[in-house]
Amino acid sequence: MKENWWADLERNKIRPGLERIGSLLEKLGHPERGYPIVHVAGTNGKGSTAALIADALTSQGYRVGLTVSPDLGHINERVMLNRQPMDPALWDQLGQVIEDAGRNMPDVPTFFEAVTAMAFLAFHYWQVDIAVVEVGLGGRLDATNIIDPPCLSVITPVAFDHMDRLGYTIEAIAGEKAGIIKAGSAVVLGPQPYPAARAVIMEKARGLQVPIVEPHWFPVVGPDGIDGISPHGPIHVPLLGAYQVQNVATAYAAMETLAAKGWVKDWSRILTQWSHFSWPGRFQVMQREPLWVIDGAHNPHGIGALVETLKLAPYRDMRWTIVFGALADKPAGEMLQMLKPLAHRVIVTRIPSERAGDPLQWREMVPSATFIDDPWEAVQAALAEAKAQEAVLATGSLALLGYLVTRFQHESATTRGC
Repeated sequence: MKENWWADLERNKIRPGLERIGSLLEKLGHPERGYPIVHVAGTNGKGSTAALIADALTSQGYRVGLTVSPDLGHINERVMLNRQPMDPALWDQLGQVIEDAGRNMPDVPTFFEAVTAMAFLAFHYWQVDIAVVEVGLGGRLDATNIIDPPCLSVITPVAFDHMDRLGYTIEAIAGEKAGIIKAGSAVVLGPQPYPAARAVIMEKARGLQVPIVEPHWFPVVGPDGIDGISPHGPIHVPLLGAYQVQNVATAYAAMETLAAKGWVKDWSRILTQWSHFSWPGRFQVMQREPLWVIDGAHNPHGIGALVETLKLAPYRDMRWTIVFGALADKPAGEMLQMLKPLAHRVIVTRIPSERAGDPLQWREMVPSATFIDDPWEAVQAALAEAKAQEAVLATGSLALLGYLVTRFQHESATTRGC
């Protein structure tokens, strides 16, 4: 599948701003218009929350577009219709349309801008009834924010991440996230770990006279997932992370807000749909014997939420080998120090990416850590040594998880072929 558009396009280059995406979409005939959008921003939890909302809307019989980032190994997973990734042939077909439209632009769009245009073009092609769009980075200057006032804006927990681009105070970061709020829309605000972030977002909404809703009902997490008695009946969502409580509550509040706008026909269908929900890379069990889990926590707030999950039964009784890899712009030392008290053993590894952090530097912070260069070999070594009541957790970066999932699928296919 097409993963590069213009010859000098740098896949990982980030250049905030709306001018390039605006010009590209104009050349494409503004495919971002003509259908309502739920716009989802935040530091952590926005992917799970967006997918929960998309599933709920799909349960009502709508054609629902969904775009998320990053993917976990297959680029077409970034653009979905009713939670099914775009067909690779259609991806290449629409990719060529984007290539032709942007070839002569004086300022070449970024990789993320090209994929964002791809999503909007696909939604137009599919004639979706509604689309759920996850912000890539920040909000105010993110390519997805080129849209007109959305049907609904959703902001999940805001915490410290990407400070070099969003600011070094929680107020500055929250201000960037709040940039998706537009007059004429409505906002659902998930639980905020920092009161100052909540205050900034609330002030932005008040200034634009945009109504803001916060979750009023919360489920609980147990060994089999998220459970509770919601105002519309019993709910079970088979997500294992403790942090998913907030995501489910936020998605529920979003659906209540959309219900007031006429989007919900039958709540029982939503609860049934969520009872089969899955989302990759979020405390995802890859195998049971021995237990191997992957989790996409990639900043201190995410690691903190992961730690709370590891303290739950039955995980608190296990001896964990943690395979850790992070990108260079992440506070890997702080993240490792948070994980260390729960780790029986730590293996640091190098993500196959030009943005990878140096695991040899992390060993200075955790001298007892073992270094294995390849993440797949690191996981296999950990699993090979696992004894009773021992388990393996790979975490620190979604890029790490993407590599591991791709290798896992390849190895599984090879085994089946034999």
